[in-house]
Amino acid sequence: MNSILLVDDETVIGTEFARTLDGLGFKVEVAPTVESGFSFARAVPFDAILVEFNIRSERRVHPRTGNGLQLVRQLRALEVSAPVLMFTAMEGERYETASLDAGADDFILKTTSIPSLVSRLRAHIRRHEQGLARRTDREKVSM
Repeated sequence: MNSILLVDDETVIGTEFARTLDGLGFKVEVAPTVESGFSFARAVPFDAILVEFNIRSERRVHPRTGNGLQLVRQLRALEVSAPVLMFTAMEGERYETASLDAGADDFILKTTSIPSLVSRLRAHIRRHEQGLARRTDREKVSM
């Protein structure tokens, strides 16, 4: 069972989405703030992380102004290698390019159908797992 961290402060959407993914064989943890998302990601190795572009920060500094970008940068600085996908309602090229430039692996709109979203999630997880397996194989050879 693949584990997903969903960092989203929209409680109803997060709960329903987590329930849907759970029914499709994913184990989902929901974090409602940047800080809780960062704490979860540091403590638990997730197979993928979905981040809302405008996630709330507990610090209340410039609320709802792309705090998801900061989280993605923090995760990459921490060397979290799991796929990080920006999952947002923020539509537009500037949001997409900012997300990818911050280190996100993909940019998915919340209006994307569940089958398409799940397929993209599985593809990212599969590629990540293959990369981990190749690294492990190289480490065994170099020993």
